[in-house]
Amino acid sequence: MEFTQDIEIHYPTTVMQRSFSDAAALNSRLYALLRALADRYEKTARNAVSSGQIATQGGYQTAASMNLFLLKEEAIRTFRDELVLPAVRDYLEHVFGDQARHFNPWPDGWANLLRRGDWQRPHFHPTHRNVVCGVYYVHLPGNLPEPQGNIEFFNPIQASVNHGFPSTRRLLPAEGKLILFPPWYVHYVHPFEGEGERCIIAFDVFAQRPARRVQGEDTSG
Repeated sequence: MEFTQDIEIHYPTTVMQRSFSDAAALNSRLYALLRALADRYEKTARNAVSSGQIATQGGYQTAASMNLFLLKEEAIRTFRDELVLPAVRDYLEHVFGDQARHFNPWPDGWANLLRRGDWQRPHFHPTHRNVVCGVYYVHLPGNLPEPQGNIEFFNPIQASVNHGFPSTRRLLPAEGKLILFPPWYVHYVHPFEGEGERCIIAFDVFAQRPARRVQGEDTSG
């Protein structure tokens, strides 16, 4: 019997993992910059963790008023222009197709540094006009057993668990790895118990530059 057929994928959860094999020197510069910010602000009100209103539990997170991508630092410019924005444009083209041509991606970033026992509780990024979220691993403690320090995502269609689909998806961190995912994808970070520090840069990307500019800070002085 003759028939016609279309197969559609409804509401896909698209995740990109892009690993940069030659990012060690850049990561070293980024880590030095972010470590200096933590040394300066961790014990002040400019540590976003002190508000008690964000997902990061313990450690240090840059202030909400500071867009990390606006810092006047060469390492930040290199990270933004050579790593983040090309990957974001590829992701948006894959997810949005021709519509992505009308986007002018504007990243708003922050950093957090976690140590023994620190973690991030489940959360997502609901900011209006946010089209993609990202996390980049700058520096990681060595030899942590899974799932310590891993990022884990919740299945957004919970009813599918009854039909054989997994309830979560865990991704392994690695220095130089960039992960992009939808803003509505709920995720959290497992605590770790070893020595050392986990340093990441996270960000939201807006389809267009927001009308209200998020200010950066010149730390070059």
